[in-house]
Amino acid sequence: MTSIAKMFKLHFLANVLANHKKTACAAVLLAMLAPSIAACQEDPNAPAAPDTKHHKDKDKDKDKDKDKDKDKDANKDKSGVPGKAAHDHEASPTEVSWLITMHGVDGQPQQVTAVNGLGEIKGPGTGPVPNGPAGAAPHDLRGMAILPDQSVLAVNAFMKDSRILHFGAPDANNVRAYMNDFAKQGPTNPAMLHSYAIAMSPDGDVYVSNQDTNTVTRYAGFGRATPGAPLPHPESLAGFGNLPAGVFIANSQVSPVGLSAVRGMCFGPDGYLYVADRDGSRVSSYDRKTGERVKIVVSEANGLKKPIQLTFTEDGKSLFVGDDETEQVLRLDMDSGLCSVFIPRGTAGLKAPSALVVSAKWLYVGSRLTKEILRFEIATGKPDSKPYVTLPDHPEFLLHVIPPVEPDKK
Repeated sequence: MTSIAKMFKLHFLANVLANHKKTACAAVLLAMLAPSIAACQEDPNAPAAPDTKHHKDKDKDKDKDKDKDKDKDANKDKSGVPGKAAHDHEASPTEVSWLITMHGVDGQPQQVTAVNGLGEIKGPGTGPVPNGPAGAAPHDLRGMAILPDQSVLAVNAFMKDSRILHFGAPDANNVRAYMNDFAKQGPTNPAMLHSYAIAMSPDGDVYVSNQDTNTVTRYAGFGRATPGAPLPHPESLAGFGNLPAGVFIANSQVSPVGLSAVRGMCFGPDGYLYVADRDGSRVSSYDRKTGERVKIVVSEANGLKKPIQLTFTEDGKSLFVGDDETEQVLRLDMDSGLCSVFIPRGTAGLKAPSALVVSAKWLYVGSRLTKEILRFEIATGKPDSKPYVTLPDHPEFLLHVIPPVEPDKK
């Protein structure tokens, strides 16, 4: 029976019963039907009652959407991940977001450590590596770089086993299996000795800083016919004798614009390679096409003593430089050339700054002597309320494993 028919029948019955309220039977029936009658006596001009099931479902959907938005915001705040994770979906703070290399113990094999967006250690981020000529491997892991296919290059810095290890994309357990040696020290590559940092150029080639030869060497990237092969010297080194294969920047004994004690490096938004010269107390930029030193961008005149690592903000407008002697982090404004102290000595317990990485609104800084990764708001310099990661060893390099930008093939 339709709702209209029911309503009509109940109104009719109510009228009948109202005229016979004196009979006991009518009274009983009226009492029994009172709730139904009352429901039918609502204002006929009132809007129809909502479909509660339909609206509840809609409300649930809205709540779910709100929860998803909250989760996205929470994940972004907690993890510092600005976009999507390596698996091409919205980043989660519980996913592995970082790879960290630590100082290590002489003679003991190491692994790259995986850390999630909440700063929690998740275990090894890389698989076993075959021993090199000196035994245990990897040994003295240092700089890392991520490739467009999500594979990773990592420096094995041990002076008796200097090589660049190539690890594949992460498996279901977020562990990267060893694939091969991208490049290694040897008769055809003698300048790669006790390497430290690694940098990917905009055109996909690989640059490596070497502590024992105080050089920067460069190698053919994966887009070339012979990946890992030493590249020819730049034209700026044409008059400096018979240099080892692959040398891009010579040491100060060979060249007046060379390096005294090379450490960290990175490419800037202008395409130049920026290099920290620890004993030269300067950071210089070099043209990757000619090898010429373009400019000394930070020096002792800015209060710099022993630069170790450096990184740019995501917009390329600021360069951060960690100083091992003053235990500060300097900030260079690329437009004005003004250099200032961004993290003063001792802030948040910082001791011996190492790893420097920018992600979203944070500058992440390795504090070697306290075995921590700290983070600071880029806009204010204010430190987080507690260490982002607490480690069992001294941090050296930190890599954010989000999808990188494809190399510029121009």
